[in-house]
Amino acid sequence: MFTSKWYQRKSPKQLTFRKKSNAGRCSLTGRTVVWTKQAILRRINSPKINYNFRTRDIGFVSTFKLVPFANKLLALVVFSTGASSYFPAIEATHIFSVTSFFYSKGMLAPLRKNPNYTYLKFARPFRKISHIEVSPGSGVQYIRSAGCFGKVTKFDIANHAAVVKLPSGVRKFFSIYSLMTDGRCALKLKRKLSNTRSGF
Repeated sequence: MFTSKWYQRKSPKQLTFRKKSNAGRCSLTGRTVVWTKQAILRRINSPKINYNFRTRDIGFVSTFKLVPFANKLLALVVFSTGASSYFPAIEATHIFSVTSFFYSKGMLAPLRKNPNYTYLKFARPFRKISHIEVSPGSGVQYIRSAGCFGKVTKFDIANHAAVVKLPSGVRKFFSIYSLMTDGRCALKLKRKLSNTRSGF
């Protein structure tokens, strides 16, 4: 599966980017007059998060990265082809855990406890799920915050849809062919923190 030369890829895809913003600058001279969190973010490399996981290659989690000021835990997944990308982590994500995109129910059974992406139609009712996209190919848009999870309350196979209860309590229709992960988002203790001071 993994060859001895998987790490010798000559031109890897850039995994980070530098934020560019003119916020907090004087319109006449261009000098910085206000220093905010955005000024700090401009000096560091922000990771490019992949919210559209549909590759059938098997990969493993090599390391983690915490996004500053966003409380997002990302997993750097390296695939058997040599490609690598940052993906949102869930509670089941561990170092060297195997991850893949499962497109059939038979594939999903052996590696249920690993952080895998699959279709919403394979979700178990009233179990915790996260990182859902509304329609196939649109990318993950819902249940991405730290410690959040949703639950499938009803399937409508005739209309190819499922009703998902979001963390806010709202019930929304999603396509059963949309992406999702089985489990809660990482960093669930973040939900217990309270910002009671300025500059927290």
